Amino acid sequence: MSSLNILRHFHVHPVLWVMVGIGILTGSFLQLLSIFLIVLAHELGHYGMALFFRWRIRTVMLWPFGGVMETDEHHTRPFKEEVAVILAGPFQHIWIFGAIAILDTFSILSSGFIELLYTYNIVILLFNLLPIWPLDGGKLMFLLLSHQFPFVKAQVYSLYCSLVTIVLAFGLSLFFLPFSLSTVMLGCFLLWENRLEWKQRQYAFLRYLLRRYEEKRLPVNAIHSIHVTEDLPIHQIFKQFKRGTHHQIFVNFKNNTRAIIDEGECLYYYFTLKQSSASAKELADWCAT
Repeated sequence: MSSLNILRHFHVHPVLWVMVGIGILTGSFLQLLSIFLIVLAHELGHYGMALFFRWRIRTVMLWPFGGVMETDEHHTRPFKEEVAVILAGPFQHIWIFGAIAILDTFSILSSGFIELLYTYNIVILLFNLLPIWPLDGGKLMFLLLSHQFPFVKAQVYSLYCSLVTIVLAFGLSLFFLPFSLSTVMLGCFLLWENRLEWKQRQYAFLRYLLRRYEEKRLPVNAIHSIHVTEDLPIHQIFKQFKRGTHHQIFVNFKNNTRAIIDEGECLYYYFTLKQSSASAKELADWCAT
């Protein structure tokens, strides 16, 4: 991929531009530039690993103390692959520590600024590991939950945990540390991102189902049986789908008989035939014809 195409993927969030303006006005532009370069190196780690696995990357949005890489994979890649992409960002901080040590050894920068760089690097690393969406810790938490619980429940659990962590983390920082406008802005920004993710969770789930339907060779770790009644709407069946699992759907009829439906047939009935409001019985009748 050419360097021009790579640059087209990267964008700077307006909040970061606001903080740059504040830095210029307050005389802390050099410190903000250092933070920006550390964040950029962090995101290049995610980006490089995603390219290695041939992910379809849409954008990489840079914002204070981190960034967000949007792809077209929609949670359908192998577990180890997704973990590698998530952790590739935090691992960049290891060589950044080495680079800072080299600058310190040759006295290229003042000792005070070196200490500041060490602080920025460790703070950005630890901050991104917090279980807050869409930080790396939040994505890793969702990934782990989605392999233990149905996708929909994993969404809810991870966002609840994210919200609680935001309130606790920024509440404690404002209580124990001096008031900082950038801290307040960052807390508000994360709350806003979580609010958007909550509002769009149904859309994200549908994208996941659609990608699951389109991809014919998804990684499967287990086969899981889903037992439903004949009156259950088909969209409620999907809420029991779990990542890394292939589902066999058992429809139990009122006459004590049952039908077995593969998840592929269920997804085809929903997306291709557009029977989004059909019941499990109607699905079973269609499969039987």
